[in-house]
Amino acid sequence: MANLPILIAGAGIGGLTAAIALARRGIPVAIAEKRTRFDEAGAGIQVSPNAGRVLESLDLGLALRRAAIRPEALAIGHWQGGKPLLAMPFAPPVEGATPSRSLKRADLHQLLLDSARTLPNIRWIIGRGLVDARETEAGVAVTLGSESGGTETVKAMGLIGADGLWSRARALVGDTTEPGFTGWEAWRSLVPAEGLPEALRRPAVALHLGRARHAVHYPVSGGKEINLVLIRAAREARPGWSREGEASQLTEIAGNAGPGLRELIERAPNWRIWSLYDRAPARMAKGRIALLGDAAHPILPFLAQGAALAIEDAAVLAHELATRLATDGTAAVPAALAAYAKARGERAARVQQASRKNGEAYHLGRPWSFARDFAMRRLGPDGMRQRHAWIYDWRAPG
Repeated sequence: MANLPILIAGAGIGGLTAAIALARRGIPVAIAEKRTRFDEAGAGIQVSPNAGRVLESLDLGLALRRAAIRPEALAIGHWQGGKPLLAMPFAPPVEGATPSRSLKRADLHQLLLDSARTLPNIRWIIGRGLVDARETEAGVAVTLGSESGGTETVKAMGLIGADGLWSRARALVGDTTEPGFTGWEAWRSLVPAEGLPEALRRPAVALHLGRARHAVHYPVSGGKEINLVLIRAAREARPGWSREGEASQLTEIAGNAGPGLRELIERAPNWRIWSLYDRAPARMAKGRIALLGDAAHPILPFLAQGAALAIEDAAVLAHELATRLATDGTAAVPAALAAYAKARGERAARVQQASRKNGEAYHLGRPWSFARDFAMRRLGPDGMRQRHAWIYDWRAPG
């Protein structure tokens, strides 16, 4: 079993980060991905310092700096009329410090993919998704299947389910609870920056708060595009991972938006819609099988921490496996995965809950929004930063 790999089901951001972290520690990896093309959706993504430090530790700092923009501030305002509420400058550049960054999700996925492809101890199994797995005396026998119905069995010393919200691996650790629709949906678009007012093109994250809605936008693609996300209430979930949206459906909520936000909405060339789901954190490990990222703890986007938590998971997973394999060999895989689950469960649940509370605060109507605004102003930029310092100050073990 010494030469068997850790098999990772899913080549998204979390799965690729885990593969790189494991392979760089000398652990053989196999990545199974049901897609045959990597066309990562999602428009933009924010990489906060807790995740950025992990990527830098994997020698991805230079690639990240080249692909990303470093926002100077978070500007919070009202949806209706666009009245400013609070400007929170991000920390100034400090030698050796890791800043927040924003980039296209596809660009982050590509730089991870490029890095993983350079590592000789990563095996790629493309066009095969997780079907089932069973533990054996020698490890784990993982059944993979293709869209055509064909299957194959791969032997591994452990299985990591990084297969997202609708994870098949989750049932393998004893959790069959389905995610529940939250009553919210996200509309996303990439708006060409050319011709936009300078205020909309500046390197900053803008947050617009409204009753039962909010919007976020920030530049990506070297400033050539603006990532725009609108969150609004929805009566029912719509099928599919994402789907096209009709701009006419936004006419009502765009009408009372501030002039800057309204211009972005009107200039959006197309829209993709995601129904937002939530669920309690799953049991993260059982025996030689563990979960990572959304498979274990899907998180609402109100703190921009979904990918960050998956990246954190990857770092802790690699640390626990490398440490225990070095001393006790492959027999230690179950203990390593149990230690990983113990290390991650409480933090993931805490970030989940903080994100839910942020969403509740974002979407308050009057008179409760007056109390929220007063509290934000009273806290000020320093107080607002300190509220979530426990998230951004996190560092990987080892």
